[in-house]
Amino acid sequence: MPKYALYVEKESIIHKIDPRAKILWVVCVFIWSMSFNDPLWTLMIFIIVFSIGLFSKTLKEFKFAYPGMLSLFIMCLILWPLFRRMGSIIIFEFGPLIFYKEAFLYALAVGIRLCAMILAGLIFLATTKVEDLEVGLVKIGLPYSIAFGISGVFRFIPTLLGDGQLILSAQEARGLDLRSGSIFSKLRKAVPIIAPLLVTTFRRTGELAMAMESRGFSISGKRTTIIQINFNKKDYLFTILSIILTVLFILLRIFGYGAIIPQVL
Repeated sequence: MPKYALYVEKESIIHKIDPRAKILWVVCVFIWSMSFNDPLWTLMIFIIVFSIGLFSKTLKEFKFAYPGMLSLFIMCLILWPLFRRMGSIIIFEFGPLIFYKEAFLYALAVGIRLCAMILAGLIFLATTKVEDLEVGLVKIGLPYSIAFGISGVFRFIPTLLGDGQLILSAQEARGLDLRSGSIFSKLRKAVPIIAPLLVTTFRRTGELAMAMESRGFSISGKRTTIIQINFNKKDYLFTILSIILTVLFILLRIFGYGAIIPQVL
């Protein structure tokens, strides 16, 4: 049976960490990744994130994302040397285009950096229930309506994918060939999927709005929840380590470490 939710039910230490600590960790990973543009240093960041993924026991669940990450990595290797034409060592020239060794290393670093960021986000979503994320965002201080909106994105995108797959299967059962042909032919054939998907989405949105109003969504006042999350020792340790590494990496960059091209991020 197809699976349309990113959360993976596992018994791991990462699953048990407070969602607020994991939100901070994801922010820190983004800062770590942006601190360096040397591929060896960004590879170190990726290895740290990958290690957290191993502890979470969820890496096998990201097979759907690995081809996209590889494509993004290859695009970085091809495109960044064209735009970041900086350096002192010329590898080759092609007409007006000059390709520098530093630009290729920078492209490699950016590719690894983006993969580390995406992997951190996937690990966060695979180890955090949407309900816990919503409570965590409220406890951080976000208004409930914004927290509900953010959690709603992660709650309903899998539902939308499930509806799309269901409509695709129904149309194929009626004899429609939706998978063969060129990309333009497939775009034309997508109409029998998009139209009912839009109708289903609008209907679901209306039902959601009515359900929210019937439960007093717009009423002001302090809300209560049956989901309780509390910071404990492991959450404090995870948070403190994330902050220490963030400060350390920023200081290393300030003192000139981990930069192939020092004047850019």
